[in-house]
Order: sequence, then structure tokens, then C-alpha cells
Amino acid sequence: MSGTDDVAPPWYRSTRYFLAFISSFGMVNTFLQRGDLSMAIVCMVNHTAVDILKHGHSIIDNVSLSSNDSARYTYLGSNTSISITSFGNGVAKNLTVGDSPYHSCGTQTSEENTREKEDGELVWDKETQGLVLGGLFWGYMSLQIFCSIIVQRWGSKKVVAIGMFFMSVLTLLTPVTAWWSPWAVLVLRAIMGVFNGFTIPGLFAVWGKWAPPTERSRLICITYSGNISATALVFPLSAFLCKLKFAGGWPAVFYLYGVLGLCWTFIWMYCMYDEPAHHPRIHPREQEYIEATLGKSTQKRVSVPTPWLKICTSLPFLGIVCAQVTYNWCILLMMSNLPIYMKEVLQFDIKSNGAYSFIPYLAMFLVILLGSFCADALIEKRLLSVTYTRKLMTVIGHLVPGILLIILSYLDCTQSHIAVAILTLAIGLGGLAFCGILINFYDIAPIFATKIMTVSNAISMIPGILAPYVVAEITIDKTREQWQIVFFLTAGLLGFGTVVYLILGQGHVQKWAVIRDTQAEEIALPS
Repeated sequence: MSGTDDVAPPWYRSTRYFLAFISSFGMVNTFLQRGDLSMAIVCMVNHTAVDILKHGHSIIDNVSLSSNDSARYTYLGSNTSISITSFGNGVAKNLTVGDSPYHSCGTQTSEENTREKEDGELVWDKETQGLVLGGLFWGYMSLQIFCSIIVQRWGSKKVVAIGMFFMSVLTLLTPVTAWWSPWAVLVLRAIMGVFNGFTIPGLFAVWGKWAPPTERSRLICITYSGNISATALVFPLSAFLCKLKFAGGWPAVFYLYGVLGLCWTFIWMYCMYDEPAHHPRIHPREQEYIEATLGKSTQKRVSVPTPWLKICTSLPFLGIVCAQVTYNWCILLMMSNLPIYMKEVLQFDIKSNGAYSFIPYLAMFLVILLGSFCADALIEKRLLSVTYTRKLMTVIGHLVPGILLIILSYLDCTQSHIAVAILTLAIGLGGLAFCGILINFYDIAPIFATKIMTVSNAISMIPGILAPYVVAEITIDKTREQWQIVFFLTAGLLGFGTVVYLILGQGHVQKWAVIRDTQAEEIALPS
């Protein structure tokens, strides 16, 4: 808040920045509950049993076991290698088919790693895992527009609280549902997605009446950084809980995140107010500053009719949607499948998987915060227009990760640390795209930002449904070559989204988003 300390408290004592951090913790809870299944499924599922059921029937039939035998089946690769060891009367007998591709990595033959791979108790095949991982996005996508209407009518405070409360309750019920049936989990996750559609638009709708235009990037990115910090935290924390064996191991993942979500709900209800004028603890000078920068028309925005036809035919809006869809393919694919990739190709055990999955999202968290301040500085100091600032951030956040994913696709488990470094750069630099396309809704239509962002979010959730299932179908044998197809597809989509956004993207308020009446002021942003 440079230059405004004479009329308002500094940022570190301001209510709006306090609410940004509270909202960020709300995003943390939301994405912990969205991403918990991605790591938990690694230790929930008995991958050894799944692989043998798919590839090893004839081999198991050739092994004769007595009623006193205790059998352990260890799958050591794709369909080219299955090792079966049975123990009976103190005598071990072994049968190995094919050549194991894992010996060169030097970490797969230990008894500890074998136990880690057999830790799960649920026998869900790859296709079922893909469907369950995408289940949440069915519900999230289906009612986004309805959720935005509810946010407009009830306000963020109530809607976000309702969404987080029911998401948390359903998260607590996930273990019981998983023991019952994977299809029950699919339904439960879809219902969670509906309530998730309440929380995310509600958290962003706050900034329509709380964020001065020159601070919009940083306040929204502080809020959204909770997404990335949660994604970074969910992998190592979930892996730790799986290894801890408390409450059965993987069920503890859902119990902890559900309880945290319920606790945050009560904090939100106490701290949050929909408008500065309603907040009982805001400094009067800060309230005056926010209202002066936004204009008095903020109080009349709810009654303004939404020009849906002009919105849906607006080229700048369509450019954002295209860029967000292609980017979401990348980010949602990584969120749901990164632990699986690290297990199948890089051959990390559950402990290393959680630790290494954390690093790329920590980098993304830092890049988003740094990028938001850089974007605001470029605009505030007039070094670049809003349009070129958003395009610059989007190009770096799309093209560079796409190129790095192509390089990554040629690496295998013998180059695992190089692969982690490239993943860190790809996912980390991808955070700059948030400072481009995510903020761009508020540039082109500050009045309707929540509504148009909700529509774009609904469309861009299609990759969340498709990506896990497509990955499961392509990587059926868990080979690097199959994952290479996934990464080339992702890089191509990122390149396509970048080109479309460069052609169609704009950074100034569109004509259909300007209020013109006798009681409201026109709202415009620097371009």
C-alpha cells in the first residue's frame, strides 16, 4: 500500500491483508480435502494384488501351495516381470518371469520397499482409481453457475462456511465409504465437489468489495497461494500419516483434514464480513481508503443485470477460458497423478514420494507470491500495460513448463533426482500463470468477475475429470514410454492455450462490463 500510509494503516496491520491470510488458510483446507486422495490412494490400494490380478493369473496357477502355505506376491515392474514367493513349512520357493526393469535403480529389491508396496488393503484397478480421482470434479463442474448465484445473494461469509462444513464432514466419512465400495467413494467425492463449488467462488468473491485495484494481484494471489501450499503440504503429510499407522494409517489422512476444515469454519464465521462497512474491527481510515479506490458503485453491483450473451461472445473472455482449460489440464493432472508418476516411473517409496512431491509445489507457492508483487509493480510503475503484463506471466507460466515436461519425459528412475529438479522448475514456474489468467477476470470485468470466473472454472474442471482417467488408460503398463505420451500431450495443450491467449487476451475493462447510469460511476482499470 505504498503512498497510502497517511490515510490508512500499513498493510501488515490492515484488515484486508488479515482476511487475505484467513482466506488463504481456507484454500489450504479446501485443497487438502481435494488432494488428500491423490497421495492416500498410493497407500490405500494393494498395487501388488492389482498387478497380479491383471497380469499374473496364469503364473499364480502354476504355483502349487499347500493349505499351510503363506504366500506373498511381489510385482516388480510392468507386465514383463512378476516374482512370486511362497513360504510353507520353512521352505521358500520362487518363480520369476521376465526381466525386471527395476534393478538398475538399486532401490526396489529391499524387503522394506516390498512391504511398502503391499501396504494397501483395497483392490482397485487403474481404471477405477482414475474414475475415483476425477469424481470430485463432476460435482464441482455441474453446479458452478448456481453456486455463483448463491454467493451473490447470500454473500461469501455464509456460503463459504456452508461449503467448508459439509466438505469436512464428507471427508471424515471417506474411509468408511472406501471400505464399502469405490463407487460409493465416487459418489461421495462428487457431492464434495458440489460443496467445493461453494467455497472457491465464495473466497474469490470477497475481493470484489475488499481489494483496491492496485493491490488486486497480491491479495488474490495470497488467497490462491493457499491452494499451492496445500498441494505442497498434502503429499508429505499424507505420506507421513500413512507410515505412522495411527487410526489405520491412510484413514488418518481424511480424519485430520476433516477436523481442520471444521475448525477453520468457525474461525471464518468470526473473522469474515462481506463488506468493509460491515466489519466491526476495521480501522475507519482503511475503510475509507478501500471505498474510495473502488468507488461507491460497489454497493450497487448485485442489481446490475449480467449480459451473458456479450460475455459468452467476448473474445478476451474466451481467450482466458481457453488458457485456463489447457493450464488446468497440466496442474490438475499433476495434482492427481504426481505421486503415481513418482511411484511408477521414478520408483520412489511412499516416504520419498511424499517428500519429493512436496518440493515442486513449494516452489510454485514462492513463485506465485513473488510473481504477484512483480505483476503489480510492472503495472503500478507503468513499465508494462495490464494487457502485456498478463500475457507475459501467462506465456512464461505455460510455455516453459511445457518444454520442461518434454525433457522430463525422456528421464527414468536412474535419473530420478534430475527429474525432480525439472519437475520443480516446471510446476514452480507454472505459478506465474496464476498472475496472468487468474487475475485477468478482474481486469476485463471487475463488476462481473465472480460470475465469469465461475463459468470459466466450471469449464476448466473438465480436465479434472478427464486427466486421471486418460492417464490411467495411457499408462496401463506403468512404463516411462507411456508417461511420455502423457507429457507430450500436456505440452501440446499448453502451447495451444498460450497461442490463443496471446491473440485474444486483453487487460482493460470491456464495454459490456462498464456501469452506465445516473447513480453509479464507471469503473475502469489502467490498461
